[in-house]
Amino acid sequence: MTLQFLLDTDTCVYWLRGRESVRQHMLNTDPTVITISIITLAELRYGAACSAQPDANNQAIDTFTGAIAVIGIDALVAQRFADIKADLRRRGALLEDSDLFIAATALTLGVTLVTNNQEHFRRVPQLKLENWV
Repeated sequence: MTLQFLLDTDTCVYWLRGRESVRQHMLNTDPTVITISIITLAELRYGAACSAQPDANNQAIDTFTGAIAVIGIDALVAQRFADIKADLRRRGALLEDSDLFIAATALTLGVTLVTNNQEHFRRVPQLKLENWV
């Protein structure tokens, strides 16, 4: 199967915390069509490192990411990132670089970004969004 969904960090956190709506979407979706960005993995690891239970949280992240692909940043994503950031800068609507890399990854892959932060990501033209929360 081909990839269809890129999970934003917030969606992963909802999964890890047991949010039922996200859990149901994940259970009803073939894991081979779901991916996350390496940026999301870094954000999840940072959250675990700052938590009161880093070992347990890192284990939960390992279990979660063991079932889905983690996509890195390549030259195409880097170029898409630069184009999006320049456009948003011209419009005075910048986003954090981590969010721009996640959006650039979704656009480059041609997949839907799954996020609870749709208003935030709507600044990025042509980005397909879904909310599983």
